Amino acid sequence: MAPVALPISTQTSLPLGEYLFKRIESLGIQSIFGVPGDFNLNLLEHLYSTGLNWFGSCNELNASYSADGYSRMVCSQNKFGVVVTTFGVGELSAINGISGSFAEYVPVLHIVGTTSTEVKQTNANIHHLIPNKLGNKSNHYVYEEMATSVSCKVESLTDLDHAAIKIDNLIKEILITKRPGYLYIPCNLADQMINFNNDSFKTTSSFKLSNLIPSVNEELAIVTDSILQKIYNCKNPCILGDILTDRFCQVENLHKLVNITKFPNFSTFMGKSILNETNKTYSGEYNGLESSPETYEFVKSCDLIIHVGDYYTETNSGHDTIYKGIDTNKLILMNQNRVQIDSISYDVNFIHLLPNLLDKLNTLRIPKPTQTPSSFKINPVPSNANISQTDLLEKLQSFIEPNDTIVVETCSLMFGLPDLRLPKGTKVIGQHFYMSIGMGLPCSFGVGVALAEQKKRGRGRGTQAEKEGRLILIEGDGSAQMTIQELSNFNRSNEHVIKPIVLLLNNSGYTVERLIKGPERSYNDIRPSWNWSGSLLDTFGFQNHKSMKCQTIDDLNTFFENENDGFGNEISLCEVILDRLDVPWRFKYMCGTPQK
Repeated sequence: MAPVALPISTQTSLPLGEYLFKRIESLGIQSIFGVPGDFNLNLLEHLYSTGLNWFGSCNELNASYSADGYSRMVCSQNKFGVVVTTFGVGELSAINGISGSFAEYVPVLHIVGTTSTEVKQTNANIHHLIPNKLGNKSNHYVYEEMATSVSCKVESLTDLDHAAIKIDNLIKEILITKRPGYLYIPCNLADQMINFNNDSFKTTSSFKLSNLIPSVNEELAIVTDSILQKIYNCKNPCILGDILTDRFCQVENLHKLVNITKFPNFSTFMGKSILNETNKTYSGEYNGLESSPETYEFVKSCDLIIHVGDYYTETNSGHDTIYKGIDTNKLILMNQNRVQIDSISYDVNFIHLLPNLLDKLNTLRIPKPTQTPSSFKINPVPSNANISQTDLLEKLQSFIEPNDTIVVETCSLMFGLPDLRLPKGTKVIGQHFYMSIGMGLPCSFGVGVALAEQKKRGRGRGTQAEKEGRLILIEGDGSAQMTIQELSNFNRSNEHVIKPIVLLLNNSGYTVERLIKGPERSYNDIRPSWNWSGSLLDTFGFQNHKSMKCQTIDDLNTFFENENDGFGNEISLCEVILDRLDVPWRFKYMCGTPQK
């Protein structure tokens, strides 16, 4: 979008930094994560001209994880996470977290304070730079070049010309693509005045997703009619709910489609908790051959499969088996890039298709499914410890309450959660594709901040406002050792963050890796003898907390009984001692070890 000159009568001016943060605030975003550095200090001063909350992280990687978690909670409201770092050393520490956001369609604005415009022109060897060969001048844009591969757009301000429009266009691109974008601001520009259209702060309708993405009306009508005919003529249909439905704000429309058609519906691995699992038509998780045999056979037998918000990845396709044995003429796939019917792709975005489909659907012509399967069982896996992961999953099934938010680390238990039937309004958050271990803990901090904002506004998620849910973090011991310092960030007032119930799975190392290769190798060991349930929370300064080490089923029962009515006022940590090779059946199946 080319910059457009604004009429003098509607222009006003602010320092660049103040405009940026007020623009972010105007979109309903209340919190920012990051770490200060000499090249972003001038910029950060302008935070205090707004009502934004600043959450300083222990390091930039954790800050990016926290912004990711915050975004996962608010992106269905067409918002995004924000992280601020400094040039080079800061932004490179964060790039792994940003890469995970990019891989999983999580919108994040990464703001980087850089060297000044004057210094850039000299190519001087300034600190934080990667120097070129001896005697050659340095490239001050080297990190921006790196960022292009993990972002929807890189906006590097070199002057103040049309700065407000450039910032707005970057934000719009983040919202359209639901992927991270970078904004590079030279340290000498943050305080300088820029002009902008004052009317843009009076309304933010131009940032609404439906207004940002134009509809192709002719193709939309053709696609809608084709899908309606398939629905009216099917006999044994089903619906798959996938992760991009959440990212592109279509969960409510998906629920409407399920409720109107009453078709059997399944979540995918990445789409766990997208659907209302208390609905009578909800039938469990489908992930190709990594589903229960009953689920796999049922979906394969369907004559119409409507896959909403599909995202084809290795883990989200049952390792390329999600459509195995299924005639492509039975498939309807829809996401933000295309709608596919009978192997033909149409340039239609499902954010336009779903509302149109619901509007045109004739309820009198919808067939009644011949059967609705239900496969909810936790397959027992033997263990050498007193507590097995099977035991833990069974306890979680009865412990999780409506509107709880579960953040699951990339750990073995992640592969057991699909067997649970979740209460209404429960949300599961995890990196089911990118799988960067250590992400879960700092991610849960961002989630806790977003939950505190919701609580302060007096609203639950969507229509689920009956009861405030809890924050439950499922964390592996190996993963926790990578980012444990961010636990200290929860040591804030309840007004700013909901405190978690932490289930720390102590299985003496990298159990996921042990199952893949090297079960007894030293490379899968971690530093032993951490006092997880002893003085750890004291070390991080918590005055009110509960810690417990669970080595027996009775211990586990005691902990869960005491946590049944918690609302995030104090942090709780339950260290669960597990066998080092105990994993849910699904992960054993994935590794080619004894099958279900």
